[in-house]
Amino acid sequence: MFGVGPVWSHTRRYAITTNSVGGEVALDFMFWPTAKHRFGWYLEPAYDYSFAGGHDQTVGISGGLLIGIR
Repeated sequence: MFGVGPVWSHTRRYAITTNSVGGEVALDFMFWPTAKHRFGWYLEPAYDYSFAGGHDQTVGISGGLLIGIR
């Protein structure tokens, strides 16, 4: 799956806290090892771009377990 949307960032650097709004692009890859789709796993690489001064950019990846409910 492919997703695009807004993102809110709460950043703390050197005891200074800032909040900013930006955009995010993410891809979702789901893997189901069996035909019954009871358990699986996913990977989600993402790219964030901040609209605040400095225009911070972030690349990250998330992963986890999927549990099918029927």
